[in-house]
Amino acid sequence: MSTKENAIGRRALLGTGAAVAGLGLLADLEAYPQDVNRNSIPSDLKVTDMRIAVLRGPGGQAGAGRGGGPGGGRGPGGGRGPLPPATPGTGGASGGTIVVRIDTNQGISGYGQTIGDGPQPNYVLTHKTRVLGENPCNVDKIFRKIKIHGAYNRRGSGVNAIENALWDLAGKAYGVPIYQMLGGKFRDKVRMYSEGDPRSNDIKDIAADYKERVAAGFTMLKYDLGVARILQGKKGTMYAPQGYNGEPGENPENYYQGFEISAKGAELVADHVAAIKEAMGDDADIPMAHDHFGHLTVKSCIKLAKAMERVTPSMLEDMVPWFRVEEWKQIANSVNVPTLTGEDAYLVESLEPLCQARAVDYIHPDHCVIGGCLELKKTADMAAKYSVGMMVHSNATPIGYIAGVHAIAACQNFLAMEWHQPQPAWHKDITDAGGLVVKGYIPVPTGPGLGIKVNEEAIRPLCRQGEFFTDPTTYWDSQIGGDKTYT
Repeated sequence: MSTKENAIGRRALLGTGAAVAGLGLLADLEAYPQDVNRNSIPSDLKVTDMRIAVLRGPGGQAGAGRGGGPGGGRGPGGGRGPLPPATPGTGGASGGTIVVRIDTNQGISGYGQTIGDGPQPNYVLTHKTRVLGENPCNVDKIFRKIKIHGAYNRRGSGVNAIENALWDLAGKAYGVPIYQMLGGKFRDKVRMYSEGDPRSNDIKDIAADYKERVAAGFTMLKYDLGVARILQGKKGTMYAPQGYNGEPGENPENYYQGFEISAKGAELVADHVAAIKEAMGDDADIPMAHDHFGHLTVKSCIKLAKAMERVTPSMLEDMVPWFRVEEWKQIANSVNVPTLTGEDAYLVESLEPLCQARAVDYIHPDHCVIGGCLELKKTADMAAKYSVGMMVHSNATPIGYIAGVHAIAACQNFLAMEWHQPQPAWHKDITDAGGLVVKGYIPVPTGPGLGIKVNEEAIRPLCRQGEFFTDPTTYWDSQIGGDKTYT
C-alpha cells in the first residue's frame, strides 16, 4: 500500500468520527495485516479422516527388491507370492511404503510417509481414532497422545508419518514452510551422501559406479561392505555356525550368532576397499563410509575396524545395535575410525545414553523413524550437548525426503543425509519436486507445509485395489485402548 493511499485511508477513517472511535479502529492502517492467508482459519481446523496409500511399485506388485521397490529399499513381500486381498475399511493387507493423508473440515490435507521397506498399515492406522477431531496445528499435543504406541524400527515410522502430515497441514493452514515452525533454518540446502547397490561385484564396475556419483556432485559416499560376501570361499578368513552366512536371520543380536573373522579375513576386506579406491583414482579422496558388515561379534568388529584404518573410512556404521552402549564404547576406545549408529532408534531419549557416554562419534537417526520433524530437531540438539555429530539415515520417496529436509534445515548439528541409488523412476512422478537432488544437495522448499504437491493420480497405479486414498479406513474409527503410560 502506497504512502498516498495510506494518507487518504487515514483521513477517510478519521472523518467518520465517534463511530470509528467506538469501534477502536484508530490504529495506523500500516499495521493492518496485509496479504493474510484466508484459505483457512487455523483455530477452527479439525481432522475429519485419515487414509493411506500402500505403494508397491508399478502394477501394485510386492517384492520388487532393493533399488527397485518402494523407497529404493528392499521391496515388501520379499517375493513370497501373492498377497491376500485387503479387507474393506482396513486400508491395506500388508506392508509396503505407506503414504498417509490426513483430511480436515476445511478441505486442506496433509501428507506423510513411513520408512520405505515394509511397515504394516496398522502401524499408521492404529492411531486414527486418537487423531480424529483434533486440531492438526496442535502437533506436539497429538504426538504425545500417539507416541506411546510407536516403537523402535519400523513401528516408529507410523507415528512419524502422522507427525509429518500434521506439520504439512499446519504449514498450509498458516502459509509457512515446516522449517519455519521449527524455529527457522540454518541452511538453504541439505547435503546428501550417496548409498546404494553398485551394478555388479566387479571392482572396476563398483569404482565406475562411485565415480559417476562423484561426477554428479556428491561429496560423501557409502559402500555396503558385506564381509561374508567378500570372504566367501576364502579359507581361514571367517568362522560361523554351519549354514550361517552373516545375515541376521531371526536373531538381531550380534553375540547370538558367533560370527567371527580372522586377522587374515579382516585384511582381505580392507584389500577389497583399497582396490576400489585405487580404481577410483582422484575421486577416492571423497569421504567413503561403510555399513552392513554382517552381525560380527564385538571383538571381530574391532579387528575389522583396525584393519580398515589404512583405507581411511570416513565412518563405520551399525557394527552393533544402537542400544548396546558399553559395546559401542569398547569399539570406540579401541579403534581410530569414526563410528555412527541409530537408524532404528525411536524418540530422542533412546539415543541419549549413547551420546552421554560419548560411545560414538555420530548418531544416525532415520527421519522417518525417530518420531518426526520436531523429534529429529530435539535429537540433534541433544547430541550437540554432548559434542556428538548427526548424520541422517533415509529410505524414502520424495514425500518422506522433503519432510526430513525441513527438519534438517532447522538443525544446526548436521553433516549429511542418505540418498539411496538408484531411485525408482516413479519417484519423480508422485510429486512436483522432480529429481530432488541437485549436485549432491536437496534445496529446502520454501512453500507452505512440505512445499511440494503430491500427485495422487501418479500414486494410484502403484497401489493394489483396497489400498489407495479412495478406500475408506472406517474399521479404525473406533479402535482404541491401552493409552495409559503408567498405572
